[in-house]
Amino acid sequence: MPATALPLHPILSLLSRWWLMCVLVMVLLWAGSLWTQAPDSAPGVRWLGHTLVAAPPDGAPLRREVTLPHSWKPDKLPQHGQGRYLSTFELDAAAVADADRRPWSLRIDRLSHAHTLRLNGHLLHSTLVRPDWLGDPAPALIDLPGGLLRPGLNQLDIEVHSVLQGGLSAPVLAPRADLQGGFLRLNGLTQVTPVVLNIVCLTFSLFVVTLWWQRRQEATAGLFGLLYLIASARNLCYFVTDDVGFPPGVYSWLHLVAHVSTACVQGWFAMAFTQRPMRWFSRLLWAVLITFPLIGLAGLHTDPLLQEVRGTLQPVLIGLLLPSMWVLLNRHNGLRQAPLLGVALGVGSVLTAGLHDFLLIRVVGDVTVGYWMPWAIPMALPAFSIVVLGRVVAAFNDIEQLNANLELKVAERTRELASANAAKSRFLAAASHDLRQPVAAIGLLTDLLRDRLQDPAALELAERLTHAVVSMESLLKGLLDLSRLDSGTVEVHPQRVRLSSLLASITSHEAESARHKGLSLKVRCGDATAWTDPVLLEQVLRNLVGNAVTHTQRGGVRVTVRPRATHWLVQVWDTGRGIPLSDQGRIFEEFVQLGNPGRDRRQGLGLGLAIVQRAVRLLGHEISLRSVPGRGTCFSLWVPRANDEASRPAPGRPPIAPPHAAHAMADRPLAEPDAAQTEAPLNGAVLLVEDEQAIRESLRHLLEGWGMRVSAGPSLAWVRDLPAQPWDLLISDHRLPDGTGRDVVQHLRARQPTLPALIISGDTSPEQLTQLAQSALPVLHKPFRAQKLRAMIQKTMARTET
Repeated sequence: MPATALPLHPILSLLSRWWLMCVLVMVLLWAGSLWTQAPDSAPGVRWLGHTLVAAPPDGAPLRREVTLPHSWKPDKLPQHGQGRYLSTFELDAAAVADADRRPWSLRIDRLSHAHTLRLNGHLLHSTLVRPDWLGDPAPALIDLPGGLLRPGLNQLDIEVHSVLQGGLSAPVLAPRADLQGGFLRLNGLTQVTPVVLNIVCLTFSLFVVTLWWQRRQEATAGLFGLLYLIASARNLCYFVTDDVGFPPGVYSWLHLVAHVSTACVQGWFAMAFTQRPMRWFSRLLWAVLITFPLIGLAGLHTDPLLQEVRGTLQPVLIGLLLPSMWVLLNRHNGLRQAPLLGVALGVGSVLTAGLHDFLLIRVVGDVTVGYWMPWAIPMALPAFSIVVLGRVVAAFNDIEQLNANLELKVAERTRELASANAAKSRFLAAASHDLRQPVAAIGLLTDLLRDRLQDPAALELAERLTHAVVSMESLLKGLLDLSRLDSGTVEVHPQRVRLSSLLASITSHEAESARHKGLSLKVRCGDATAWTDPVLLEQVLRNLVGNAVTHTQRGGVRVTVRPRATHWLVQVWDTGRGIPLSDQGRIFEEFVQLGNPGRDRRQGLGLGLAIVQRAVRLLGHEISLRSVPGRGTCFSLWVPRANDEASRPAPGRPPIAPPHAAHAMADRPLAEPDAAQTEAPLNGAVLLVEDEQAIRESLRHLLEGWGMRVSAGPSLAWVRDLPAQPWDLLISDHRLPDGTGRDVVQHLRARQPTLPALIISGDTSPEQLTQLAQSALPVLHKPFRAQKLRAMIQKTMARTET
């Protein structure tokens, strides 16, 4: 389990210990509401009789002596509509005197919300805001104004409008102080407590639905929340005591829709909870959910209150609970015993409450019976909540575990990719080193051969050989540049750079190639001064302009520089064949060449843009690409402006990168100094250490041809065996069989501290390049031409002399 996982078992154990207590408390409250007895009227009050004088459903005249409590349907009357009762009672003088001294009240435990009461012809209380409003029975405590009661015979006229449970319970007349306590207990148990419990259920269901809406991985939680949302809202409608303005038919139809939705959602919840889908049951639920409300709408024309429709459909809805209960009890998914027992009791209580409400209220029509469903739904909540909470917590923990596993796999894959990349770098470095050695020897021998040949035909062959060697050297130089950029040995040296001068140098170099292909090469720069590393920026732009010229067959290439807030926008446009969108992400990879399946060397090696991307990243600049196949390509480079103080780095700090640019990295200029060839003679004693015999002999012949005295050997051990003597120059390969060129320098400088030393190396691995950069020794990378070697020798010896 991940560190962020929720402690599932402690939470469920705690809730499991409390859910039974919560249910027990609700059962006791429920029982208290059922066993509450109405008090007797005060002494001096004698009820003489009760007469039903207007019969439902439309209040037709009738005179029937009844006994209260009286229910309409058992008396073979419609259980909905309006009726009117006349109750007569006698009061003695003492009771009337007591009523004049203190308040008296009339208590009726089952009186419809929609009613009108008159006492001795005077209006006592009325809730009828419109004549067609129908209500449900509930407790009522009505205060009697002083002076309405009189000694002897009194008459109470009660008109009730009932939606379902037509009838009336016996009235009780007594001082308010004697009735108020019992009424508050009755009202609290039968009205307030169910309302509060269902509001709690409604709030909890809204929370669960909201939680599911945010993370929809657990369908059980969503269906559970929806189930309790609908059921709680329907239960709360039973306790609405005011006229909400709905026509009775619409109100009954909405009750039917809520009942149908509750039954169907409970079935889907049972299948989702047990992860046991039953196709036939699901189809049945969908059929019920669609057809039953339509049946209710069709029945409104002949049955405005849907009494017959609901009486026919409700047994079917109750019957839908049986498959749900069977599914829950036969597939408990390894639940613990207590929560499973709670779920079974919850479903059982809902089923029992549904049967009770249907039989005693709708079938029998007993006015003294209250709804059980508003109690059953809250009583089932604790057990269902524990189980669903366990499922939700377990699902969240699974998600956390999957995330943790995914992070581990990503980290593992990252390590594999890093290892593969390192292996690739090592392979390129090793291959580059192994190739550089023979190529360096071939290049040096070619230079020696060309200097000694006189025959024109032989000179032409030597020139072709030189071109082949140059191609191989270009490939190895590209690999070296990539290795140096990846090694972290290249340092960025930002300074003020005039872009016009830099672009003029680049375009003059590429102008001949453009003219040869019939292309125009234009630059629009102006007086733009950037804050950047000139060597790295030149290499980036040289590659971009060179690529544009190479891959453009007609039209031209245009380089523009435009001001943009704190940066210069340098763009290289061409009218070439363009780059498809699917390939634009690949062109910065090594050895990727589009439209060159034959790998024609004249179109390049596929390393230029890989070098550009790495160099731009080190500079801290930003580069982007736009291309339309068939029309051309535009590379855009953002370079900081030199006159923007915010772009200048603080002393000792790296340059500030432009917005959205990659972070700058400390590097060293890639380009090696190009010294002009000089014909000045060289002299002095040179110690040459090179383990490759072909290169050693080629170098010895070159150096001796330039006028130097050469002592050549293959290893560090050979150097250590030499007798002590002064040398004018040391030239050593870096990788030796028994050490490195740095070891040779260290050994000799122990006796001759000012000895000029030049390291030649074919190493391209990041580790070796880092070590060479830290040594501060001049380095000449293989392969190199004779002119480059001669220039480096002159520069190294001149630096020591100064």
